[in-house]
Amino acid sequence: MRNKHLHTGFVLTLVVAVCMAMDATTARAQKYVVYSVVGKAYVQHGERFEPIAARRYLTPKSRLKITEESAVTIIDEAKLKMFSFTRPGVNTVGSLIDLSSKRTKSLTKQYMSYLVKQLFNSNGKKMLHPDAYMQVTGTSYRAEATDSLMAARVVRIAAEGTAPEGTTEQQLFSSSNLIASDLDVQFELVDVQTGRPVGAHVAPNTACYVRVKNNTSEPLYVNVLNIDAQGNKYMVLPMDEDATCANLLVPANATVGFKADPFITSDTPSTDAFVLVATETPVNFSILMNAITAGKADGARVRVGVARTVLNTKH
Repeated sequence: MRNKHLHTGFVLTLVVAVCMAMDATTARAQKYVVYSVVGKAYVQHGERFEPIAARRYLTPKSRLKITEESAVTIIDEAKLKMFSFTRPGVNTVGSLIDLSSKRTKSLTKQYMSYLVKQLFNSNGKKMLHPDAYMQVTGTSYRAEATDSLMAARVVRIAAEGTAPEGTTEQQLFSSSNLIASDLDVQFELVDVQTGRPVGAHVAPNTACYVRVKNNTSEPLYVNVLNIDAQGNKYMVLPMDEDATCANLLVPANATVGFKADPFITSDTPSTDAFVLVATETPVNFSILMNAITAGKADGARVRVGVARTVLNTKH
């Protein structure tokens, strides 16, 4: 009997050891690719933390350091999932995944294929800033027409406001034109030096950044269009050549600050409207740098978030 008990105990111990080894092997084999980093985040390498960037692979044991108002989004190609992390401090990827139930998105094989293709086709591509937006020739996930659908929806939202006269740019600029939004999204302009919202008035040559709050249960891609009283337009956030918009992703139920992309307010007294445009899939926001028209597109076929703040620059 004693030998039998010893044998049984040995078998159980062996089974447990094998299971643990299999779990460890699975954990080591499981990898995620970084899709997006907004703000500042780091991954531990040896005893140091180094900046993390898109296209880097992580494992459940990778230790991330995420700063305030920052976000890291990773994708699991095997399980067709996207995870977004905004928790400040140092945590492992595995623990962050356990805490990210509200910021987990299931993906179709088609969408996953698109994300991975765009992500790695963009390797080495530079970011384009607003003065180069007219030359951007990006494509989008659903179809090339998605950009036009987004613009058409912006036109309809602006025209359905309380003061619908004028061009779409004039409707978006006018603070008397109260406009709605398909998506619950908010933003504010923040003084780089103080870290506080600037409000309705700001001194000339003030460095600011955009802070976006996504109140929806879906990750959103965003950009901000600056329109002045003369109708001149400026896109605040940069975009990569392929218009993947990975750097413009705001996770679900999260607030992030685009501190790496500050802008300077006018050096002369002026009034500017800053219009946030948010979409559920990547689009080429540069289409908004042209005259914003509906064309033949049906703007009701997509959902677009729109929010506006008017900023007065004066001494």
